[in-house]
Amino acid sequence: MAFTDFKNSLLAKTHLRIKPVLKNSKSASYFTITLSLFCLSFFGLFAIRPTLITAVSLIKEVRDLKNLNLDYENQIGNIIRAQSEYEKVRDGIALIENALPPNADFTKLARGIETYAAENQFQLNQLQIDSAPISPLTEKQKLQKMNFILIGKGSYASVKNYLNDILNWKRIITVDSLDLVQEGGTVSGILRMTVKGTAYYEP
Repeated sequence: MAFTDFKNSLLAKTHLRIKPVLKNSKSASYFTITLSLFCLSFFGLFAIRPTLITAVSLIKEVRDLKNLNLDYENQIGNIIRAQSEYEKVRDGIALIENALPPNADFTKLARGIETYAAENQFQLNQLQIDSAPISPLTEKQKLQKMNFILIGKGSYASVKNYLNDILNWKRIITVDSLDLVQEGGTVSGILRMTVKGTAYYEP
Protein backbone atom coordinates (compact mmCIF):
# COMPACT_ATOMS: atom_id res chain seq x y z
CA MET A 1 0.00 0.00 0.00
CA ALA A 2 2.84 2.38 0.88
CA PHE A 3 4.54 1.66 -2.45
CA THR A 4 1.32 2.36 -4.34
CA ASP A 5 0.88 5.66 -2.49
CA PHE A 6 4.49 6.60 -3.25
CA LYS A 7 4.03 5.71 -6.91
CA ASN A 8 0.81 7.72 -7.19
CA SER A 9 2.36 10.72 -5.48
CA LEU A 10 5.45 10.54 -7.75
CA LEU A 11 3.28 10.38 -10.85
CA ALA A 12 1.15 13.25 -9.56
CA LYS A 13 4.21 15.43 -8.93
CA THR A 14 5.64 14.60 -12.35
CA HIS A 15 2.30 15.35 -14.00
CA LEU A 16 2.09 18.71 -12.21
CA ARG A 17 5.61 19.63 -13.45
CA ILE A 18 4.96 18.53 -17.04
CA LYS A 19 1.41 19.94 -17.32
CA PRO A 20 2.54 23.57 -17.80
CA VAL A 21 4.95 22.46 -20.51
CA LEU A 22 2.29 20.48 -22.37
CA LYS A 23 -0.08 23.47 -22.49
CA ASN A 24 2.30 25.15 -24.97
CA SER A 25 2.09 23.21 -28.27
CA LYS A 26 5.64 24.09 -29.29
CA SER A 27 7.02 22.98 -25.95
CA ALA A 28 4.88 19.85 -26.10
CA SER A 29 6.34 18.99 -29.51
CA TYR A 30 9.93 19.42 -28.27
CA PHE A 31 9.15 17.42 -25.17
CA THR A 32 7.61 14.60 -27.24
CA ILE A 33 10.58 14.50 -29.60
CA THR A 34 13.05 14.51 -26.71
CA LEU A 35 11.15 11.79 -24.88
CA SER A 36 10.97 9.70 -28.09
CA LEU A 37 14.70 10.05 -28.70
CA PHE A 38 15.45 9.16 -25.11
CA CYS A 39 13.25 6.04 -25.33
CA LEU A 40 14.82 5.03 -28.65
CA SER A 41 18.32 5.49 -27.24
CA PHE A 42 17.51 3.66 -24.02
CA PHE A 43 15.86 0.62 -25.62
CA GLY A 44 18.16 0.73 -28.65
CA LEU A 45 21.15 0.39 -26.34
CA PHE A 46 19.85 -2.96 -25.09
CA ALA A 47 19.17 -4.10 -28.64
CA ILE A 48 22.55 -2.99 -30.03
CA ARG A 49 24.68 -4.01 -27.02
CA PRO A 50 24.91 -7.74 -27.91
CA THR A 51 25.84 -6.80 -31.49
CA LEU A 52 28.54 -4.42 -30.24
CA ILE A 53 29.93 -7.07 -27.90
CA THR A 54 29.98 -9.61 -30.74
CA ALA A 55 31.70 -7.13 -33.06
CA VAL A 56 34.38 -6.31 -30.49
CA SER A 57 34.90 -10.01 -29.81
CA LEU A 58 35.25 -10.75 -33.53
CA ILE A 59 37.74 -7.90 -33.99
CA LYS A 60 39.85 -9.31 -31.15
CA GLU A 61 39.69 -12.83 -32.63
CA VAL A 62 40.72 -11.52 -36.05
CA ARG A 63 43.70 -9.73 -34.48
CA ASP A 64 44.70 -12.87 -32.57
CA LEU A 65 44.39 -14.99 -35.72
CA LYS A 66 46.57 -12.54 -37.66
CA ASN A 67 49.26 -12.75 -34.95
CA LEU A 68 48.99 -16.55 -34.91
CA ASN A 69 49.23 -16.66 -38.70
CA LEU A 70 52.36 -14.48 -38.54
CA ASP A 71 53.91 -16.85 -35.99
CA TYR A 72 53.13 -19.85 -38.21
CA GLU A 73 54.65 -18.11 -41.22
CA ASN A 74 57.83 -17.41 -39.23
CA GLN A 75 58.01 -21.05 -38.10
CA ILE A 76 57.46 -22.31 -41.65
CA GLY A 77 60.21 -19.97 -42.84
CA ASN A 78 62.57 -21.36 -40.17
CA ILE A 79 61.74 -24.94 -41.20
CA ILE A 80 62.38 -24.15 -44.87
CA ARG A 81 65.74 -22.56 -44.01
CA ALA A 82 66.69 -25.53 -41.81
CA GLN A 83 65.74 -27.94 -44.58
CA SER A 84 67.84 -25.95 -47.05
CA GLU A 85 70.85 -26.10 -44.72
CA TYR A 86 70.29 -29.84 -44.19
CA GLU A 87 70.28 -30.43 -47.96
CA LYS A 88 73.70 -28.74 -48.17
CA VAL A 89 75.28 -31.13 -45.66
CA ARG A 90 73.19 -34.27 -46.22
CA ASP A 91 75.78 -35.96 -48.43
CA GLY A 92 78.46 -35.41 -45.80
CA ILE A 93 76.49 -36.92 -42.89
CA ALA A 94 77.43 -40.48 -43.89
CA LEU A 95 81.10 -39.49 -43.97
CA ILE A 96 80.84 -37.98 -40.50
CA GLU A 97 79.23 -41.16 -39.16
CA ASN A 98 82.01 -43.24 -40.75
CA ALA A 99 84.66 -40.98 -39.24
CA LEU A 100 83.04 -40.92 -35.80
CA PRO A 101 80.56 -43.81 -35.45
CA PRO A 102 77.90 -43.56 -32.74
CA ASN A 103 79.33 -46.60 -30.88
CA ALA A 104 82.69 -48.35 -30.44
CA ASP A 105 81.98 -50.85 -33.24
CA PHE A 106 85.26 -52.68 -32.54
CA THR A 107 84.31 -55.55 -34.87
CA LYS A 108 84.37 -53.18 -37.89
CA LEU A 109 87.62 -51.70 -36.60
CA ALA A 110 89.22 -55.14 -36.40
CA ARG A 111 87.79 -56.19 -39.78
CA GLY A 112 89.13 -53.03 -41.42
CA ILE A 113 92.63 -53.51 -40.00
CA GLU A 114 92.65 -57.15 -41.16
CA THR A 115 91.27 -56.29 -44.62
CA TYR A 116 93.91 -53.62 -45.26
CA ALA A 117 96.59 -56.08 -44.14
CA ALA A 118 95.40 -58.71 -46.62
CA GLU A 119 95.14 -56.18 -49.47
CA ASN A 120 98.74 -55.02 -48.94
CA GLN A 121 100.31 -58.48 -48.33
CA PHE A 122 101.08 -57.44 -44.76
CA GLN A 123 101.19 -60.40 -42.36
CA LEU A 124 99.21 -59.44 -39.26
CA ASN A 125 100.47 -61.51 -36.34
CA GLN A 126 98.70 -59.89 -33.41
CA LEU A 127 95.83 -57.43 -32.91
CA GLN A 128 94.70 -56.26 -29.52
CA ILE A 129 91.82 -53.79 -29.05
CA ASP A 130 90.71 -52.28 -25.75
CA SER A 131 87.39 -53.44 -24.40
CA ALA A 132 84.41 -51.18 -25.13
CA PRO A 133 81.12 -50.76 -23.22
CA ILE A 134 78.19 -52.68 -24.68
CA SER A 135 75.44 -50.70 -22.95
CA PRO A 136 74.76 -47.09 -24.08
CA LEU A 137 76.85 -44.47 -22.31
CA THR A 138 75.12 -42.09 -19.94
CA GLU A 139 77.32 -39.19 -21.03
CA LYS A 140 76.24 -38.31 -24.56
CA GLN A 141 77.92 -36.10 -27.16
CA LYS A 142 81.41 -36.63 -25.71
CA LEU A 143 84.27 -38.02 -27.78
CA GLN A 144 85.27 -41.52 -26.66
CA LYS A 145 88.43 -43.37 -27.64
CA MET A 146 89.54 -46.97 -27.95
CA ASN A 147 93.22 -48.00 -28.01
CA PHE A 148 94.63 -50.82 -30.10
CA ILE A 149 97.98 -52.51 -30.74
CA LEU A 150 98.86 -54.36 -33.93
CA ILE A 151 102.00 -56.35 -34.68
CA GLY A 152 102.90 -57.73 -38.09
CA LYS A 153 105.54 -57.96 -40.76
CA GLY A 154 105.96 -57.31 -44.45
CA SER A 155 108.15 -55.78 -47.11
CA TYR A 156 109.01 -52.09 -47.14
CA ALA A 157 106.36 -51.45 -49.80
CA SER A 158 103.63 -53.45 -48.03
CA VAL A 159 104.37 -51.73 -44.69
CA LYS A 160 104.28 -48.29 -46.35
CA ASN A 161 101.03 -48.98 -48.24
CA TYR A 162 99.42 -50.56 -45.18
CA LEU A 163 100.22 -47.52 -43.03
CA ASN A 164 98.86 -45.19 -45.72
CA ASP A 165 95.58 -47.12 -45.86
CA ILE A 166 95.24 -47.06 -42.06
CA LEU A 167 95.96 -43.33 -41.81
CA ASN A 168 93.70 -42.44 -44.77
CA TRP A 169 90.83 -44.58 -43.52
CA LYS A 170 87.41 -42.92 -43.38
CA ARG A 171 87.32 -43.73 -39.69
CA ILE A 172 89.51 -41.41 -37.66
CA ILE A 173 92.63 -43.27 -36.52
CA THR A 174 95.67 -41.77 -34.83
CA VAL A 175 99.02 -43.54 -34.54
CA ASP A 176 100.47 -42.92 -31.09
CA SER A 177 103.69 -44.88 -31.59
CA LEU A 178 105.35 -46.78 -34.43
CA ASP A 179 108.20 -49.23 -34.05
CA LEU A 180 109.99 -50.79 -37.11
CA VAL A 181 112.59 -53.55 -36.78
CA GLN A 182 114.30 -55.48 -39.56
CA GLU A 183 113.23 -59.10 -39.60
CA GLY A 184 115.74 -61.78 -40.63
CA GLY A 185 118.64 -59.43 -41.35
CA THR A 186 119.08 -56.63 -43.86
CA VAL A 187 119.07 -58.93 -46.89
CA SER A 188 115.49 -60.15 -46.44
CA GLY A 189 113.98 -56.66 -46.68
CA ILE A 190 111.24 -57.68 -44.22
CA LEU A 191 110.17 -55.25 -41.49
CA ARG A 192 108.50 -56.13 -38.23
CA MET A 193 106.10 -53.34 -37.30
CA THR A 194 104.42 -52.55 -34.00
CA VAL A 195 101.76 -49.84 -33.99
CA LYS A 196 99.97 -48.39 -30.99
CA GLY A 197 96.99 -46.36 -32.11
CA THR A 198 93.64 -44.92 -31.10
CA ALA A 199 90.21 -45.06 -32.72
CA TYR A 200 87.42 -42.65 -31.77
CA TYR A 201 83.65 -42.69 -31.57
CA GLU A 202 80.98 -40.26 -30.42
CA PRO A 203 77.76 -41.62 -28.86
